[in-house]
This record gives sequence, C-alpha cells and structure tokens, in this order.
Amino acid sequence: MRLTDAAGLSATNLRKNPVRTLLTILGLGVGIGAVLTVLTLGSAGEEQVEFQIARLGVDKVWITPMDGHALEADAGEAITASTGAPACAGAYTLTAVSLNGHTALAQVNGYDQGMEVVHTPSILEGRLFASREYAGRPVALVDETMAEALGGEVIGSRVDVGSRKVRIVGIVGGMKVQAVSASNGMIILPLQTFLDTYAAAGVSEVTVGVPQGARAEQLGDAAVTALGGGYQASTLQAEIDAARSVVRIFVMVLTCVAAVCMLTGGIGVMNILLVSVRERRREIGLIKAIGGTGTQVGLLFLLEAVCYALLGGILGILLGMVMIRLFGAWIGLDAVLSAQLALPAVGIAALLGAIFGVAPALRAAGMLPVDALKSD
Repeated sequence: MRLTDAAGLSATNLRKNPVRTLLTILGLGVGIGAVLTVLTLGSAGEEQVEFQIARLGVDKVWITPMDGHALEADAGEAITASTGAPACAGAYTLTAVSLNGHTALAQVNGYDQGMEVVHTPSILEGRLFASREYAGRPVALVDETMAEALGGEVIGSRVDVGSRKVRIVGIVGGMKVQAVSASNGMIILPLQTFLDTYAAAGVSEVTVGVPQGARAEQLGDAAVTALGGGYQASTLQAEIDAARSVVRIFVMVLTCVAAVCMLTGGIGVMNILLVSVRERRREIGLIKAIGGTGTQVGLLFLLEAVCYALLGGILGILLGMVMIRLFGAWIGLDAVLSAQLALPAVGIAALLGAIFGVAPALRAAGMLPVDALKSD
C-alpha cells in the first residue's frame, strides 16, 4: 500500500463520520484557538501596560537633594551640558489663587526652559512661554481644570498668585500634578518667576529625560556626578520591571491552562482512533490478509490522526481570530493574530496528532489478521 493510498483511505474514513470528525477537530481546535488567543492578547496587554507605565515616567530620571544640599536654578542646564540629556529644574508649592472672584486651590509649578522638551506640554489655547519670559516675567500657564475653576475664559487675564499678579498666556494639556492631588488644577510659572514669588522656596528637583537607547540608572549617576554629589537619582525602573513580571506571569499561567485544553483535544483524537481501531477490525484484517504489513496499517491510522490534527489546527486559527476580536474588543485591546503565531500552530497541531496517534497505530499494527477477521 502506497502512501497516497493510505492518505486516501484516511480521508475517506473521516468523510464517513462527519459528525464525529467535526466534534473531534472542534475539541482540538478550541484548545489551539485558546492558546493563540492568550498569547496574542497577552502580548497586546503587555504592550498596553508598558505604554501606560511610560506615561508615568519610564523615560525620566528625577534628581533630588539630600540632607544639607540644595539645587540651584541652573541645575538642569548643568546636567544637560554634562550629559547631553534634556533636563528641567522644577519647584512646586500648593497655594490659593484667585481671578475675578473665583478662588481655587492650585498646584503652582515653576519650570525652566527645559520644560518643553522634558514634560512636552500640549497647547490647547494660547501659547507657551517665550524664551525671554523665563528670565522672570509675570506670566503663567494653566491646565484645563484650573482654567475651568477660574471661570473658563482666562487667556490674557491677570491672576493673583502669592503676592503678585501674573498674566495667563496659555492653557496646556499633558501636564501632571506633581505632588498634591487635592488641588483644583495646576498653574505653571517660569522657574525664576516662581522663585521671585516664593522667596523661601527652592528648586525641588530636576527631571532628566532619558534619550532613546540610554539606561536610566547610568544617566542618573552621570547627572548626580555633574552636580558634584550630594544628590540622589530616582527612576521607576524597579516598578516597571515588577509590572512586566506580573503581566508575564499571568500570560504564562493562562497559556498553561490553554495548553491543557489543547492536550485534552489531542487525547480526544486518540480516544476516537482507538474506537475506530475496534470498529475497523475487519478492514485491518483484510488489509493484512492481502499482504499489507503492520507498518502500513499503523501508518494508515497515524495519517488519520495527523489529518484530524491539521483540521483542528486550521479550525483553531479561525476560532482564535474570532476570539481575539471578541475578547479584545471586550477588554479594550486592539490585537490581531500574527502569521508568526498562526503558522507554527498548524505545525504543532500536526505534531500533537502524530504523538497521540501512536497508541492507536501500534494497536492496529499489532493486530493479527486471523483475530481481526474472526472477531467481526
């Protein structure tokens, strides 16, 4: 019996029992689809987590003074000159501000010219500070929340901040309240204006942007060295690594569960083939009676197992695409099944079918013709 004959007989047997064939490949297909879904959504979820962490400052290093030291207003410029990385010196305080009868509790931030590169504020209305205004001009930016708290139409208005009035020149977005979440919003002053307004305050920290390809820890050490020591560098690297580790653990656990489903489907294939061997004893006996060898009979059932597995793999890819779309939309992830996952899934399915087809094939190959024919 040639290989093509064995393949034809295997395909014929699958067509004889369409319902059983469908249920068998469905069990394996669900398992494969589950594995593909978990891996695809897990990868998309990890990317989403990293994106959200990046918004919190994965690309930044914070330099703060230690006991007995203070940061100068030009600390950011000194770090940039030494390391080449963008840096922004900042100072913060919480105070009440008022405008035309509206009073609000504000987080007042002072930044030097590095603000636009390091913190990347987006202009919603008006403009950012001009270069000359960083020298101490009485100008300010506000975020949307503060603009609403002060009445809405604030561009060009002079708001009372501390002991002086400053003119609001723009409304910005993308800036985060640095220290106090109980405030009504944020007001941003040029750093020198902030220091002139709050004489007792000093520079709180220097935020350093991490260039692409640079390591945050090394950049932090270089920044501290540039300032002459007495300062400490902080990053979110430990928190980022912990979050990534948690996501990977969950993905691995779910993958293991999905793999068990896939193995269950493979066991279902083996079970169906063992039943098929018992049902087809007469066929096995006739093949051996006319000269067929045990190897040829075993190959017949092994090919049948591989056919089940390949059909299950194809069905699994289709089910995986559907589940990825449905579950991805449900949990808010935009994920697509990649060919790098789909193609190996078919190969793994075929291998799984071959493995679980060994036991039925050996049982059929070892059956004696006289016993097979007599038992019918």
